[in-house]
This record gives sequence, structure tokens and C-alpha cells, in this order.
Amino acid sequence: MELTALDEAILDELGEGARTQGFLVDATGEPRYKVHERLKLLVAAGYIENIHENTALYELRTDSKTSDEDSD
Repeated sequence: MELTALDEAILDELGEGARTQGFLVDATGEPRYKVHERLKLLVAAGYIENIHENTALYELRTDSKTSDEDSD
């Protein structure tokens, strides 16, 4: 999966700790639908996980960016 600038911003925020989708929308300044779509893709790619469905709380699964760079 090729990471976009929005993906990088989301992963940077999640690197600081678990965040809700609403928090990520505010932090990135992107529309909710864009953040939602990128979150779904990042979950599917194994970068992050939704740890609380009702509040849309996400966290990093691993330090995915480092793992990606190591595999190149």
C-alpha cells in the first residue's frame, strides 16, 4: 500500500497514542469522509486497529512506518 500524506498524518497522530476518528479529523483538517476511508484502508493493510468500535478509537498495531522502510 502506497501511503498518502493523509495516511502519514494519521500514523503520526497515532504514534502519539490512541485517537478517535473525530480527533483525527480535527488534527488533520481533512473532511470526515476522507479520514474514514483512509482509516478503513490502514486497518485492512494492518497498520492500525480499531480498538473500540462504538467510539471509533484507533491505535497503531506496530511501528508500521519503520517496518515498511526496512522491507524496501
